Amino acid sequence: MIKWLCLFFSFILMLSAHSWLGLWISMEMNSLSFIPIMIEEGKENSLKYFLIQSVASVIFLASTLNQSLSFLIPLALLIKIGAAPFHMWLVSISKSMSWSIMALLMTFQKIGPLLGLTMIQFTNSFFILVSAMIGGLGGLNQSNLRLIMAFSSVSHLSWLMINMTSFFLVSIYFITYLIILCFVMALLQQKGLFSLTQMGNYTSLMYKTSILFGLLSLAGLPPFLGFFIKWMSLEMNILSPIIVMVLVMSSCFSVYFYFKIAMSALLFPSEMKSKSMEALAILSMMFNILLPLFFL
Repeated sequence: MIKWLCLFFSFILMLSAHSWLGLWISMEMNSLSFIPIMIEEGKENSLKYFLIQSVASVIFLASTLNQSLSFLIPLALLIKIGAAPFHMWLVSISKSMSWSIMALLMTFQKIGPLLGLTMIQFTNSFFILVSAMIGGLGGLNQSNLRLIMAFSSVSHLSWLMINMTSFFLVSIYFITYLIILCFVMALLQQKGLFSLTQMGNYTSLMYKTSILFGLLSLAGLPPFLGFFIKWMSLEMNILSPIIVMVLVMSSCFSVYFYFKIAMSALLFPSEMKSKSMEALAILSMMFNILLPLFFL
């Protein structure tokens, strides 16, 4: 209970940080609070996470204290957040995590670095393009659902980075992505699904359809909610044609491997029913289908 309270308190500190030192202290509290939660699932993943976060924290602290090293601030934040080409630690520890801890890692644990990148309005084209390409291509040959979600997270970081000039746009995109992702991971956790071979397990058609809608929403396929936040990102920012093309191609690759997941489930018969699954599935479908009507 104490570690969860410390984690919540670190989120409050991050949101109220007005200086680099304050942000560094809150991110350190956040990392140290999250490590005990990860230890419950395995010491190897928690050790990898600790080492990566420690290296990034040292770089971040050194760059904030020495003005001649200030150009390293974005580098440290990108390492912490797992953006490409510094994404391998995120992929490595995602292979054996539970869905609940993975959802926390891919959403709330990114708040601090995202705030730091927003403070400097980081919109480097190289990192946007690399994150989009690796995130889109990385999930093509994967059968592990957690690895697919990890590469999807890297891809979505490229969309977040093009919105860094506006705190409002970053907030809207991140909150929407957080809710969609948490719905999908909650549905997958209910059945304990971790690979494509398990997607044929008997379950209700409503449950399978809800997963399909959630995944396609993450990929940005119209008319789902994920499409509208990506459309908003392209409309509200002045981007070069190359960046737009790579972002759209990355979304197309995401549609392909999300369809692969969905088809693995829909091609098998539907039998078992569960009221708890049905309720969550219906709520997820309503969120992805009805909420986009407010964007029209």
